[in-house]
Amino acid sequence: MQAAITARLCLALALSGVWQTALAAPQTVILYGDDDYAPYSYVENGVFKGMYVDMLRAAATSMPEYRLDLQPRPWKRGLAALEKGQVFGLFPPGRKTARPYVQPYSAMLYRESVVLFCHDAVMRKPRTHFPADFAGLIIGVNTGFLLSEKLMVPARQGLLHLEAAKGNDANLKKLALRRIDCYASDRGAARHTARQLQGELSSYGFQLHEVLELSSEATYIAYSARNTPAYKADFIDKMNAALLAMRQNGQLARIEEAYLR
Repeated sequence: MQAAITARLCLALALSGVWQTALAAPQTVILYGDDDYAPYSYVENGVFKGMYVDMLRAAATSMPEYRLDLQPRPWKRGLAALEKGQVFGLFPPGRKTARPYVQPYSAMLYRESVVLFCHDAVMRKPRTHFPADFAGLIIGVNTGFLLSEKLMVPARQGLLHLEAAKGNDANLKKLALRRIDCYASDRGAARHTARQLQGELSSYGFQLHEVLELSSEATYIAYSARNTPAYKADFIDKMNAALLAMRQNGQLARIEEAYLR
């Protein structure tokens, strides 16, 4: 009799443990994201949104053990927090050897491209070889934007003239008004801004036309080497698996299309 009671008690305790595990709250994981990088990640009317935000939230739906908390931060502040180990991860940096405080990077989120947009009047003359066919032109760039060597080298040699302005809005308007001949920018960011300015740009008889790609860079979640919770390896494995599955089933492509078409 005593043995039976003991067995029932053990079974009850075991079942209790199972239920407690099943009902345990998911582990909260905080990732910082760039707060001013439309259309990839940005804050609008107090809401954190963008292509990467949608991708990560969609990936998290297949990870019920975790509750993903995406928080917007100014980019430099986010990088500083990552370096100090104050945050678990940050998106969407490219892979840089000068950041030893990142360990590891996630599966690829997307490949961003810097492209050259030129006014139709400039392209009436055939221009297929860069930079030779673009010699003497004024190329607009965003203030503080990290430019590719493919653009910087001919600029240093005096073949091209670079003219900086603050942001996509200013440069697209300058391009529409022919105050610059071409504009070098991230493809997605320029297209996003052009859609927002469509009415104004069309009043100048201007449409955004891409001429050539200057460079491209894959983007990732960067995880802090100095932030090592017990769940780190498991979360990274599950997030990578979710992103790869979404790439294979076309879900990532559909999110990209919604923002970049």
